[in-house]
Formats: sequence, structure tokens, C-alpha cells
Amino acid sequence: MANPKDWRETRTPEEAAAETEEPEAAARVRAEDDAETRARQAEAEAGLREVDRALEDGEARLRRTREELRRREQELERTSNLTREVAQNAANLLQQTEQIADRARGAQTNEPDAPTSSRTDGDR
Repeated sequence: MANPKDWRETRTPEEAAAETEEPEAAARVRAEDDAETRARQAEAEAGLREVDRALEDGEARLRRTREELRRREQELERTSNLTREVAQNAANLLQQTEQIADRARGAQTNEPDAPTSSRTDGDR
């Protein structure tokens, strides 16, 4: 059902093909352009893969660093706890030393004639 008044429908297949075919030079330029585009895309893709690897490496380093920082934080917490414990023990020892000194002074004032240098290790 071709319309004889419509020029597109009255063309021969050869005429239609000639209208759609590119001239050889234009086809060659387009092919070169397509090849350059594919080369740029391949280069960009390779660059993106490299960036992906760098990001993955960076993420791995960050995970290792985070783990190391967590271990150090735990170590510092243990050290802090031990330091508090040592300080508390030192305070207790100081208090006990003061009590012993006070008792010794009190014993000396109650027994002024008792010799203090005659004690032996077995008397303690």
C-alpha cells in the first residue's frame, strides 16, 4: 500500500540504500573516532580499576590501623588500671608506714629505758 505521492515510498531499494550509506571518507572518520573513543574508554576503565585497587588497599590499611589503635587503647586502659592500683598500694603502704612509725614513737615514749638496738630479726 504505497502512497505514490510520498517520495519515500516510491524510491527504489538502491536509492534508499544510497541515501542511508555514508560516504567512504565519513565512514573512515567515524570508525577512527569510534576507535579513539574505545581506546579512551579502555584507558579510563584501567584507571578506574587502579583507583579501585588503591581504595581497597587504603581500606585494608585503615582496618589494620583501627585494629592496632583498638589494641593500644586496651593496653593503655590496662596500664591505667595498673597505675591506679600501684598508686593505691603505695598510699596504703605509706599509711601503714606512718602507723608503724607512730607506734614506734609511742613505744619509745612509753619505754624510755628500753634499748631499741638490741632487737634481732627473730624478734620482729
